[in-house]
Amino acid sequence: MKNNRTANKVIMCLFMAILFFSFFSNPVLSQEKKVRVIAEKANIHLRPDKRSTIIETVDKGTILTLRQTRRVKKLWDYVYFTSEKTGISKSGYILDSLVERLFGGFKAVTLDEGKDKSILHFRQAFWGVNKEHVLKLEGKPSSQEFMDGLEIVGYQQKVAGMTCKIEYIFKEDKLIRAKYVFLEQRKYKNQYIADYKKAKDFITKNSELSSVDNINWLNSLYKEDYSKWGLAISLGHLEYASLWSTPETDIMLKLYGENNKILIEVEYSGKKFKDVEQ
Repeated sequence: MKNNRTANKVIMCLFMAILFFSFFSNPVLSQEKKVRVIAEKANIHLRPDKRSTIIETVDKGTILTLRQTRRVKKLWDYVYFTSEKTGISKSGYILDSLVERLFGGFKAVTLDEGKDKSILHFRQAFWGVNKEHVLKLEGKPSSQEFMDGLEIVGYQQKVAGMTCKIEYIFKEDKLIRAKYVFLEQRKYKNQYIADYKKAKDFITKNSELSSVDNINWLNSLYKEDYSKWGLAISLGHLEYASLWSTPETDIMLKLYGENNKILIEVEYSGKKFKDVEQ
């Protein structure tokens, strides 16, 4: 009897070991597969049926994670995501025609061997990677341009709950800088200060670093009236800046104005490439 129990335990351990290694050796299961919404608005349903309950409506550029790569009823993708409204993880079904897949076949985009994912320089990329690597990570860009010897590859997505242009900046096919340019248009100028704080919280959370902050008055006309600080920013009277630094990356968040417009930008710079643009 004792020998039977021992044998059963050995068989169970072997079964679990085989199951474990088969799971993690399978690239489909061990790698997250992402899709990006390409429609202006897209509904995520509770079931793979247009008549079923809509659990979330997402904007163009939203990134979703596939729960399975095989389509449901040949038309639907089963996805999960974190709700921008509630911060709660949800899952549901979205029409495959409304998204583009950010991977090809079963080929997974992996990190460079020996690289620690915890020190990624910008999103899922490291400084010095080529454009092809970024295209595999992010998919087809929404814009590409050349300027002063630099190639700028752009995407439009939601970042920190705000519409944002993401720019990857290459010099001689090496990633040297990157930017978030927030595109939200607000009715009241002081709302941009709240957006700046949201962007700052996003960076602090992702970098796990504290920032060095600066509020700079170039003209103190509205300094004593907080209700007009947004106006002051739009006139170029007031600027906000926050800085973060890691051994390989400098990060600068800026809130500033020009021509009665307000801009919020974050620039990530690879320290070892700072002299490349000179």
